Amino acid sequence: MSTSAIVDNGGLLKSVLFPRAILPIGTVFFNFAQFLLTLAVFLPVMLIWYAVPLSWAMLLFPLFLTLQVLFTIGIALILSTWTAFFRDVRHLLEVGLAMLFWLTPIVYEVRSIPERFRLLILMSPMSPFVVAYEQIFYYREAPDLTVWVIAVVYALGAFVAGALTFLAFEPQLTEQL
Repeated sequence: MSTSAIVDNGGLLKSVLFPRAILPIGTVFFNFAQFLLTLAVFLPVMLIWYAVPLSWAMLLFPLFLTLQVLFTIGIALILSTWTAFFRDVRHLLEVGLAMLFWLTPIVYEVRSIPERFRLLILMSPMSPFVVAYEQIFYYREAPDLTVWVIAVVYALGAFVAGALTFLAFEPQLTEQL
């Protein structure tokens, strides 16, 4: 959704002066709020209905969620900037996300992959977060150090790259609309 946040609000950007980064970041937080509402239903069902026992590792969930939000904000800033200059980015993103889906251990467990290929799978952008949630909730254990390192690097790297990209091109955004 944040990919087209700048382009879809061209009229607003041309008429009112405000920090343009609010648009893609606001979109991320809107979806994050929806996720939290879903979580408010999902977690009690998981804990009560399915009798999943609590573990200390579940306390790490907010940390990974924060890292994922930082990662998402960074990617949103980059993609919304690129889309302002190149309108086909949103269409290419759909193809890219379809390919990344199969590189992310969602429909398969990372433990089912041969050891020599696991690091390669963990390099997929969403993999460290998905694997961390799997380890936290399914195996009830703390994520591996490799998962932590990759998640932190992706989150901080994407956030910094997104912020720098957006700030570098923010003055030109209105001209591109």
